Amino acid sequence: MMASRATVGRIKKFVRWWQHHFPCDRILAQRITKSTVNSTVAFIFCLIPKVRDHLGTEPAMLPLISVMVHPGRRVSGTIQGAIYCMTGLVFGLAYAIFGRFLAQRCLGSTWNTLSEPEQYAMHYERLQAALAILAVFETLMLFFHGWMRSVSHHYFGIVFPLFLVVHFTFMAPLTESSGVIAQSFSSPFYLGIAMSIFWNLTLFPEFGSTFLGNATIDTLNEVHKAIDESVRFFVSMDNRENDDLYNGPPITLSKLVKMKSTISKKVGNCLLVLDECIYEISYSYLSPLQLKPIIDLLKPLNMYINGLVNACQLEFILLGSQQNIEGDTMDIDTNKEILYADAAKLLKILERMKQPVYELHRYMSECIYISKLILSYAYDVDLGRVDTNGMFADMNLPTYNHREELPEDFNVDEHINKLTAALVEFDVTFREEMIHLDIDLLNPNDEMFLLSSFLMNFKQSTQSVISILEHVKNIYSTRKAREEKGWIRGKSLWSTFLSDKRSFKIWLKGGRPTSNVITENESLKGTFDYDQYNALGGLAVRRPSNEEDDLLGQKRSTAAASSNNQDSKQLPVSTRDIGDSSLPATKANKKIGYKYLSYYLTMFLISADKFYRKSKAHFRFGFQVAIALMLASFPMFVPKIRHWYVEYRGTWIGFVCILCLEPSVGGTFWVFFLRAVGVISGSAWAYLSYVAGVNQTNPYLETIVTIFGAVPGFYFLLGTPYVKAAIIQIISIYIVMLAAILPSSNKGGILVSFAKRCLAVGYGGLIALVVQLTFFPIKARDQLNEEIAFVCGCISEMELLYASGLEGESLKISMTDDRYQKFNRISQSAKSALGRAEAYKGLTRQEPRLKGEYTELENVFSQIIFVQRQILDRMDNVALLRKQYGSGVIEELNSVVYPYRRQMVASLSNCMRAIQEAFLNKTPLPQFLPSARVAHRRLINMVSRALHNRYRNQLEALKPRVVVDKFRDDESSDVEEGLMMKTKNNRDRSRNTLPPHEYALKEKFLSWNASSAATEEVIEYVEELLDLTKILVGINEFKYGFLSRPLYEDWAAEAVVGFNNFVKAGVSKKSVSENESGDVNSAISEEEEISSGSSTSRAEGEQPVAFNSKYTENNGINLARIASHKIGQDNQGLPINLKNRTYSIGSYPDSVNQLSALSRKKTLGDADSNYFDGEDTSDDELPLALKKIVSHKSRKQ
Repeated sequence: MMASRATVGRIKKFVRWWQHHFPCDRILAQRITKSTVNSTVAFIFCLIPKVRDHLGTEPAMLPLISVMVHPGRRVSGTIQGAIYCMTGLVFGLAYAIFGRFLAQRCLGSTWNTLSEPEQYAMHYERLQAALAILAVFETLMLFFHGWMRSVSHHYFGIVFPLFLVVHFTFMAPLTESSGVIAQSFSSPFYLGIAMSIFWNLTLFPEFGSTFLGNATIDTLNEVHKAIDESVRFFVSMDNRENDDLYNGPPITLSKLVKMKSTISKKVGNCLLVLDECIYEISYSYLSPLQLKPIIDLLKPLNMYINGLVNACQLEFILLGSQQNIEGDTMDIDTNKEILYADAAKLLKILERMKQPVYELHRYMSECIYISKLILSYAYDVDLGRVDTNGMFADMNLPTYNHREELPEDFNVDEHINKLTAALVEFDVTFREEMIHLDIDLLNPNDEMFLLSSFLMNFKQSTQSVISILEHVKNIYSTRKAREEKGWIRGKSLWSTFLSDKRSFKIWLKGGRPTSNVITENESLKGTFDYDQYNALGGLAVRRPSNEEDDLLGQKRSTAAASSNNQDSKQLPVSTRDIGDSSLPATKANKKIGYKYLSYYLTMFLISADKFYRKSKAHFRFGFQVAIALMLASFPMFVPKIRHWYVEYRGTWIGFVCILCLEPSVGGTFWVFFLRAVGVISGSAWAYLSYVAGVNQTNPYLETIVTIFGAVPGFYFLLGTPYVKAAIIQIISIYIVMLAAILPSSNKGGILVSFAKRCLAVGYGGLIALVVQLTFFPIKARDQLNEEIAFVCGCISEMELLYASGLEGESLKISMTDDRYQKFNRISQSAKSALGRAEAYKGLTRQEPRLKGEYTELENVFSQIIFVQRQILDRMDNVALLRKQYGSGVIEELNSVVYPYRRQMVASLSNCMRAIQEAFLNKTPLPQFLPSARVAHRRLINMVSRALHNRYRNQLEALKPRVVVDKFRDDESSDVEEGLMMKTKNNRDRSRNTLPPHEYALKEKFLSWNASSAATEEVIEYVEELLDLTKILVGINEFKYGFLSRPLYEDWAAEAVVGFNNFVKAGVSKKSVSENESGDVNSAISEEEEISSGSSTSRAEGEQPVAFNSKYTENNGINLARIASHKIGQDNQGLPINLKNRTYSIGSYPDSVNQLSALSRKKTLGDADSNYFDGEDTSDDELPLALKKIVSHKSRKQ
């Protein structure tokens, strides 16, 4: 009994181990079955003599094509692969037949009467000329093959069949006619393609349109879950265990953060499947393209969800709860600005806002569930895929398992109106609750930044759900109308690729032109996965050569400047030029002709140079392919050794060599290893199958044995990233066996075929490695650095696009559509570059390296990629919010704060450009890097001061008034106003009078608050990126001497000596007269007084007024003023012992190790009234070294 239990336990343990390392679901098993059946039938056809006679001279091509165009994918993928393969076949046959025709003309009239050995003996020069022509055609074809593979991996399905046809055709005897050659290759190709389509449609068919509905429902499930969990996490953080609104505690932060990447992958998969559906002609009630508006809405909704999760992350850091961190997802050791916020104030706000957030969240969750049910019904998706939500204590959503249980009418209009009314009600309630809190809303602070970030993303998520509901309503009404016509009349044939010009381009080119994310592995596999970069062994997609020049403005601006200089030189007109106008017309025309000739010649040279620079990578890989294949296949073009090369299966050598070549050294090493494993294992299994069949006496048994070798191969082909090892393993099984079975002039035993196949992979793969290492080598490490540097340049360019109005110009729209489109295009390119960087990071591990172990550096690169991805997420979110709501600071206060905004943007941009150049040139970072953190604090401080200075004179004259719709922007719609008036009558408690905080609660200002929270995080991640870059490239620092001392060392030492008096003097206050308080910041006040006006009634009607009338209390000593004191101002000089130095070079080690120890109770964003001096025009922060010394002193006491 005990032994049986132990046996069962071991079996269960083995099953769990097997399922963990070799997972296989129902769909993958069906695809493996289809592919195995197809290849086995193709192999059986090659064994039947009557069928083999119709296949021509190359029957072994049939199982090869059955593997290349396998049916183990969706119908659309199989059709795409068939179209690509036929395209390569047609062009390859035409090209090869034309080359053979010219070669046969060199042989004269005896080309079909004399064999090649006889031609060698009798007409050597003719044969040599004929083979030279074939060599030229082969070289051009190889260069074209490499060029197209470098341009796009989509074209691999075209150029690889083209290579097969041309390469094998040129190895065939020149005595064969064009008709024989055409039949020998077209018959197995067309039969293999037809068989793949047949098995794909008859055996477990998978239609892309059906899969698109499933993918959309799965994505909406993840979106629904992410919104519910993030909102519950944010409002329940203070009371996780005893929550009376939600059932159960929220999930952990690490699981919540992982949802961001999951949703991004799901949305990307929806886009890929939508493009894949273009290759199908579906017969259904609805067209797949009707889902496109909903899928397009999921992309901005994904950004809003990222903003919600980021707000939850900041709240978690602020409240200091460390018990739910799982793993090291959040292990980023930076000095978080949010740590200095007031947690008690945030909890007080959340306590009042919890119920309104819950009400809107409940309505929104119900609407998402209704949307999923309707889409499942409209696109015939199994209702079991629709996830329900039971987290709400007072709402139970109905569950449907069958279509018959669905209600007859969902009444979508009612849900839309209900959710819109709930959103307006929440908007009004939020402002009302914030007004009744004892908070100075005109002081920007970290609590309001965090709250605004959550609020704006929450509201925009609701708006996106409303938009999705509107499209769902149209889909539902269309489905109902078509169902009423009956099953026959209601359904239609949908040919998506003929719907519009864009769809036809995608159908023709094989993918979106802006999303080059499909690798060769994905092209061979045929099942596209948006997360292919994270798979082990995945290969990267080359970045388009002109992408950096098109997106980033460095080189373009330089060229524009030079062109402008050239144009400016041509502007002046001299009197001599005027006098030349009297020359004869013929002479003038002659000069004009020479001018035009030189102009066109210059433009041609410029265009050629531009084309070369743009296509440099394509030229490089094209030459690599041509050189490698000619080195591997040159004997086939030498008359003396051509026959020997054919006997040793020289076509196999070229076949393996071209498949081993990759654009990088690491990729070539990795693929060569995979090919070697695949060839050896496949050839060994072919030998085993042949032996099992007792030397072809039992073909049934040997066919069955080959199945057991093909099933693991197709599993690795369809279910793992080891695609190229699997595909050559399957091909080797059939090729090696057919080489020993089929009758031919070059027939040999199974062991001979096995040895020749191993020789081919050794010789061809070795040549590929040598060429990749010697001719234009491209290291994956260099490409990794280039991709990271490209992302840094993209972030810098995105920051410049995001920050408009840096020269103080007046802007009505802070983020125009053109700016946002360019911003979004750069962001997508940066994210694609990060995916490529992930792939190159893995390939770098497989490259030979002489500078030591790469493992530790790989961890650093992983952190760099993670940090850059976090920066992009936050910048995407704030840019979208600014496009939707604008920015109150830019649109109303830009004339005052633009120098501070410009300083912050310049600091961020300079840091990112410094990192970019460090990675490109492999040089240490410079000594002096501006502090974006200090610049951002100065900006926040200036915004607070500008608000108080603008509205300080209207505080006392302001009278209470009845609240109308003053909270929203002037651009509020009439529909929302009507809904607000309806909900106003239904409220339980009335709204009386409100203090003057309307401006701070405007959506434009809340949008700026949200962007400030994200900007603080971006700055923190940039600082982390700088530290990681220093590990890789180093930094120029002074270890000894005068410049190695900290900032303001002498002054800091004096501060330490007299620390007690220093602190007492800083805390003491002095009284300020009304005249002095009225003269604060004259430059700002004068401008704002003019712009705001002197009329009190006008201020009441149009301008918001500050609430805190005692803002201008002053300190005895203003350290911020001392830090940036200007000589000669107010006839005061600098202190005698104050050194006029601004930065220190050698402060990096201390700043990295002790940055988190800086003592600061509040950020400059709090704009404490005790911080400012009434006559001060500077708001610089306390020097860094002094703050460190103060923190050390406080810890000692």
